[in-house]
This record gives sequence, C-alpha cells and structure tokens, in this order.
Amino acid sequence: MKLLAKIIAYPLLAVNIIIALLVVFSCYGSLLAPIGKWPFASLSGLAFPFLFLFNIMFLILWLLTWKKGALVPLATILICLVPTLRYFPLHLSKSRNVKEPYITVVTYNTEGFGIDDNKDWTLNNPVLNYILELDADLVFIQEAPRDVINKASRDRKVTSIYPYVGISAATSSEAYFSKYPVTGSETINFENSGNGCLYLKILVGSDTLAVYNCHLQSNKLKDTEISEYHKFIKNPTDSTHYKASRKVLKNLLESTSQRAVQARMIAERARKETAKYVIVCGDFNDTPLSYSHHVFNRFMTDAYAKSGVGMGITYHEYKLYYRIDHIFCSSNITPLHTWIDRTQKDSDHYPVISRIRLN
Repeated sequence: MKLLAKIIAYPLLAVNIIIALLVVFSCYGSLLAPIGKWPFASLSGLAFPFLFLFNIMFLILWLLTWKKGALVPLATILICLVPTLRYFPLHLSKSRNVKEPYITVVTYNTEGFGIDDNKDWTLNNPVLNYILELDADLVFIQEAPRDVINKASRDRKVTSIYPYVGISAATSSEAYFSKYPVTGSETINFENSGNGCLYLKILVGSDTLAVYNCHLQSNKLKDTEISEYHKFIKNPTDSTHYKASRKVLKNLLESTSQRAVQARMIAERARKETAKYVIVCGDFNDTPLSYSHHVFNRFMTDAYAKSGVGMGITYHEYKLYYRIDHIFCSSNITPLHTWIDRTQKDSDHYPVISRIRLN
C-alpha cells in the first residue's frame, strides 16, 4: 500500500514543483523589461491567479495526505508573499469611514461614457450622472467623449460641483473633473500610439499636486480575436483557433513592449517632478504583476495595494477579470482606503476610488 502511495505521490509532487516554479516566474518575471529577448516575461503575471490557485489546491492535498509534500506549496507562498499581497491585498481593518482631512480621488475608464449602451450625449448620460453623484474631489477619466466634456464644462449643474473640467488634446481623450483649481495642463503624446497622458498641475491649498492621468497602450484585440481565443481554450486541438490565439499573443507582446516604453517615459518625468505631491493614475492595461506596474511601484505607492482588500478587479469584459487601473501616490501621500465600485456597469471598466491624505 505504501509503495502504491509513493507511485502516485511522487509524480504529483513533480507536477507541484513545476507549478511552483511557474508561480515564482509569474510573480517576478515582470521585473524583466519586455523590450529585450524576453518580451513574454511581462505577460507572465496574467497567469498568476490560476497558477496560485493550483498551488493552494496542492497545499490542501498534501495537508490531507502527506504533510511533507506541503513544504513545496508553503515555500512557494513564502517566496511570493510580497507580490501576492500586492495582487491580493488584505487590509481588512481599512474602512470607508476614515477621519478627515482627506481627498477623494477617482480614476475611471468610461469606455466613451458607456457609448455602447448610452446613445444620449446630453447631461442625462448615466456615466456623467454617476460622476456627479460621486461628489469626489478629483475625477480622472480615460476614453472621454470630447463633446460630452465640452458640454459639461459649460453646464451649471456640473460646474456647481466641479468648477474645473477639461480634456486633453490627444486622440485618447483623457479628461478631469476637479473641485480644486487646475493651474496648468499638458498633453503627453505617445509615439506611434492613439493612447496618451494628460499632465495636470492642481492647487490644493497652498501646495501643488502634479497628476499624470495615463492611458497606456491598449492591447489591440478585436472582438473576433477574443472569441476565437475562447474557442481555442475550449478546443486547443483546432488548428484554426490555434492560429487566432497566436495572433492574440502577438498583439499582446507588441502592446506590452509599447507600454514599457510609455511607462518609463512617464516614470522619468514623475521622478523629476518639482510639485510637492505627485499622483500617477489611469488605465495601465497591465496587472499589478507587470513591468509597467513595477516601474512605478519602485518609487511610488500603489493606493489599492496599500489600502484595498481582495483582487480589486477593474476590467470585466470578455471573461477577462483583472485589475489594470491603478492610482500611484508619492511617498508623502497616505492612501487611507481604496476600493473598486462594482455597481457602475456602464463601462467595461470599474472606477477605482481612493481616499488619500496629503502629509
């Protein structure tokens, strides 16, 4: 009987070791810039939640059958503890009922203010009404329709709440709604890209807050390609679907390389920023285990990782569920509580809301 147990256990242990190595690579592979010989490394974080789940399943299996085997998944968890808590923070003591003073900051890719569902470009647009109801201090938008923002900036209903409303000059259309005076703005264009960044200087009391409202390179995936990819997952032996999945991978690799260049450009500017406070936020199109995230995480604080709970999924279309929208703060800003509002479903993204304190 013991011999039979060993015959079953050792192959399973070998599989567990392979899974463990892949978990470690998914956590730390993104440290490698995707521009060089290992472009796929920055995409390794996409597999992390699935690999980590397998690792947990092995841990439970070994604890029930062979406790020595549990050393492998336990060691993996310890090695990957820091990136795991960045991906899945557990700040259970954080509460929305934080004490003032604080500033509420929101970043939200509105998908054209819900263009697929909401054809009404007037002030009856539910996405715009949602922003007004939020009553946050600073709202930073990606994929904003220019006509909606222009109308909003002239409407008393909007300006009574947000006196400062504007949009970038770039085709990617980053916008803002602010209760504080915006003393300067600049559109930062990305080379060979329809995406961009809106740089703002905002006067908060007597201090200046610099904000980089970013929309990093999109993944260029079409609905048909996503559909074919899902078919490939269900039937990987189908050569037609296999070719489609290769095209999806090619687009992802090209996009992640572009995001690396864009992220480094914004990070270099943010490092040299002369304003007292700095925020970099927006749609990064990358998870917390990616090179783009790592570039900012080296010298800034991820507000959700610091004060959120759970995976914090912000993208929810095509059965792809990831946190790709982020708020980074300079070291003299304290994130008090950050959460994802999953009640707002007019866009393919959920808004990220953070209450922060300027120290």
